[in-house]
Formats: sequence, C-alpha cells, structure tokens
Amino acid sequence: MRQGPGCPERRPFCLLLKQRRLRLGIISNTSGLPSRQAILDILPVDFDLSVFEDSLILFSSEIGKEKPDKAIFEEAIARSGIPARDCLYCSENLVETLVAQHLGMLSMRLQSAPNSDLTSFEAVLEEFTRHI
Repeated sequence: MRQGPGCPERRPFCLLLKQRRLRLGIISNTSGLPSRQAILDILPVDFDLSVFEDSLILFSSEIGKEKPDKAIFEEAIARSGIPARDCLYCSENLVETLVAQHLGMLSMRLQSAPNSDLTSFEAVLEEFTRHI
C-alpha cells in the first residue's frame, strides 16, 4: 500500500467530522482499477474506509461516472437523500468545488501541506453545522 500526499492530515479531519455526527462520503476517480480490491490495495495503510457510509462511497470505476463531471456529484446528492444545499463537498481541486457549487452543494477547497488549511477547518465546520 502507498502513502498518498496529504493523507496524514486528512485522518484527524475525517474523525472530527464523524465526531460531529456528520455523514461522510467519498467521491474518487478510480479509472483503470478493475475491482474494489484493486482500489483498496493502493490506499494508504492507515486509510479507514469504515468512516464513510457504504452508500456514499462513489468510486468512478464502479459507477461509470468521474469527477469533475456533474453526474457523479448528482449521484452523490441522490444517494445522500438530502437536498444539495445540505451537502458539503471538500476537495483540493478548484474545478470540482465549482461543479459542486453549481449543483447547489456547499463546497470548500482544502489545501494539502505545506499550505494546508485543515487546521482552520474546525471553525468553519462549527459555523456550517449551525446553519444546517
């Protein structure tokens, strides 16, 4: 298994969200990976897929849709069972965050180290949860 860029700082971030009782999903482009096991085999050793709701795990190779195409975001919204305005999408990719916003989702562009802004995310999360 490999260690992906920025992964160490994402684990506490995901745990913080889970502690706040927010439902977590993942949207990942996995083209070229033929199976769920192939996807799992390349994840970092400490990556915990169990923090995400099964129905909100969207691997592009499994559903035939890929970011930044709006179809994968529409699929995520539909699977969540809640309005887009109550969904928060976080990514390092500006185009993806803009597509999510276009569909009515809240979105945040988060940066990896050395420019990481995950440390300030708790304050943003606090404000976000007051509004939903």
